Amino acid sequence: MKTLKIRVLITVLFIVTILGIAAAVITESRQVAGAADGREKYFTSIQIKRGDSLWSIAKKNISDEYSSVHEYVEEVCEANHIYDGEIKEGMYLVVPYYK
Repeated sequence: MKTLKIRVLITVLFIVTILGIAAAVITESRQVAGAADGREKYFTSIQIKRGDSLWSIAKKNISDEYSSVHEYVEEVCEANHIYDGEIKEGMYLVVPYYK
C-alpha cells in the first residue's frame, strides 16, 4: 500500500512538472512573437539581387527587437534553412519584420 502511494505521488509530481515546463515554453514563444511595445512579428519574401548579402539584407530590414545584426541574420538563415550562409542572385528569402 505504501509503495502504491509513493508511485501515485511520483506520477502526480511528474505530470505537474511536465505541465509547468509546457506552460513556460508556451509563454516564452508568445513573448518572442510580439515586441515589447505591442508590435507583432510578420514575414515577407524578398528576391536576392546582385551584390546582396545576408548582412546587407539584415541592415535594410532589422528593427529594434533584435540586439544585433548577427541575431537577425541567424533568424533569417534559420527561417530559410540556410546552413552555409550562402545566398545567390534570384533566390527568394523569407525575412521577419515588426509592425
